Amino acid sequence: MANFGTERVYQEFEPATRWTSEPDAEILVADLPGFKKEQVKVAVTSTRKLRLTGERPTGGNKWIRFHQEIPVPLTVDIDSVSAMFKDYKLYIRHPRIKTETPQTKPPAPVKPPVVAKPHDQHEAKQSHGSKPNDQLKHDAEQKAGEVKSGKEGLTGEPKGTLSSKDHEEKDKVGAKWFEKYKEATGNVVKEAKSKRQLLCNLTASIVLVLLILLYARNAVRSSLVWNSEE
Repeated sequence: MANFGTERVYQEFEPATRWTSEPDAEILVADLPGFKKEQVKVAVTSTRKLRLTGERPTGGNKWIRFHQEIPVPLTVDIDSVSAMFKDYKLYIRHPRIKTETPQTKPPAPVKPPVVAKPHDQHEAKQSHGSKPNDQLKHDAEQKAGEVKSGKEGLTGEPKGTLSSKDHEEKDKVGAKWFEKYKEATGNVVKEAKSKRQLLCNLTASIVLVLLILLYARNAVRSSLVWNSEE
């Protein structure tokens, strides 16, 4: 006869979990040895966490239970979570969020530029830029007057420039100054040459006098020697 008045004694259990990936989903696998499908509960919280709970008896008033919350990746859709229990393993499938790639329109073909023919350009000018005959005549007369006035202005001597006479006078003054400079430098060179010649002559005279004196001295000595020997 079972004793209904006894309290349950729980032993905490932490199941081993791991994530596996598929092309279109992330799958959480939890190992729950000894558990049955009806003894396990799966829920998704508002804070994007997967809550796993369960409990089972182990004999007498002893029970084993677990309570675990696992964060859900941001790349999965929490509204489409599905679970499957098989061989003491809990498989919780999280489909990935499908991102629609924006469809880009193909670039429009570039049209080649239209080149107007000379004949078309001439017709366009005539159609859009034509003037009355009186206006054309007036423009021609005005341009002729401008050309005439320009020629008259060119024939006159430019203001502010030197005439040919002024240039000749400047050339004469420059020639005079050059002659004076040449004459002055020539005189200086002549004076220097004459002073140099004078110095050379003076040096030669001094050397000649010294040689004469030396010769006379030697002659006197030689005569004294001969006199002493006699």
